Amino acid sequence: MPIRDSVARKASDRERFRRRTEQRKAQGLCPRCGVRPPASGRSLCDPCSAKRRASERSRDARRRAAGIPRRRNVAAERARDRQRTAGRIARGVCTKCGARRPKPERRLCGVCAARRREAERLRYRKARDAGLKYGGRRVEGKRRSARMASRKRRTLRREANVCTRCGRRPPVEGGATCAPCREIRQAAEREQYRARRAQGLCVTCGQPAFAGEARCGVCATIESQQRDRARKNAASRRRYWSRRSAHRCTDCNSPSFGASRCPDCAERSYARSDHMRGMPVYPPSFAVILIATEECLATFDDEMDAVAFIAFENLSGHEVEVVRDAHPLASLAGWE
Repeated sequence: MPIRDSVARKASDRERFRRRTEQRKAQGLCPRCGVRPPASGRSLCDPCSAKRRASERSRDARRRAAGIPRRRNVAAERARDRQRTAGRIARGVCTKCGARRPKPERRLCGVCAARRREAERLRYRKARDAGLKYGGRRVEGKRRSARMASRKRRTLRREANVCTRCGRRPPVEGGATCAPCREIRQAAEREQYRARRAQGLCVTCGQPAFAGEARCGVCATIESQQRDRARKNAASRRRYWSRRSAHRCTDCNSPSFGASRCPDCAERSYARSDHMRGMPVYPPSFAVILIATEECLATFDDEMDAVAFIAFENLSGHEVEVVRDAHPLASLAGWE
């Protein structure tokens, strides 16, 4: 008697189909037709596989004509691709075509590698013309993979004791790059520094900086916390004596004609000195003087301390006098 309930009927049909499939698999037959054994490495026989491919192509064509996107089982496709790639690697053939031997230390043969490079170049050109970064790939993913590759490359080159930048020459003593690469990097950094200073930007991050400052508040704080004073002073001393021995200005590295500074830097240094700015203002002192004998009882750096001393000694204002000791030219000092 047929089952009238549609839900129960579908469940019964699925259970019957499952039992039939398991039975045919146990007998070593194609689960679709149950007549022929499946092809090598496949679950269906060749005629059933061809029928399934034809029906899937026809269905995809109808859905594409109707504007319906193609249904994809991404997880199954990725698992199938991984299984196929692992099998081809085990057989020692190209992972793309599976027919030719791969190139030494590569997974693709020469033909497939050339086709992939040409396709990548074409895709990159199209994405560049469209204004997309990294050939239209995901920006964060490409940057993350590039950082990982750079980190691995630097580690290998450092272990091989070669320059981490070019990988051809040995590094300088105490450094990681060779002398030519270091000069190229320093020249680029100096040019970037001058350009950002001229634009009023932070020389570290490129964000707007305070008026006249080289760094923004965040970068200045980070630098003050991370700066190694001993290393900075040692570098400053080396730079000073190298420029001095070459008869260059120790500040701007321009010709100094035997002096330690060029005329402009010397004038600027003199303008910042105490001789130019005036006498420094030292804090005044306060002396407690006994009026009767003109004897100095005590001297304090703060006026309130002198008042407290008078109170603790039970002295009156008619007996003592607080004298403020300040230089007579303090009001004429150039900086205060």
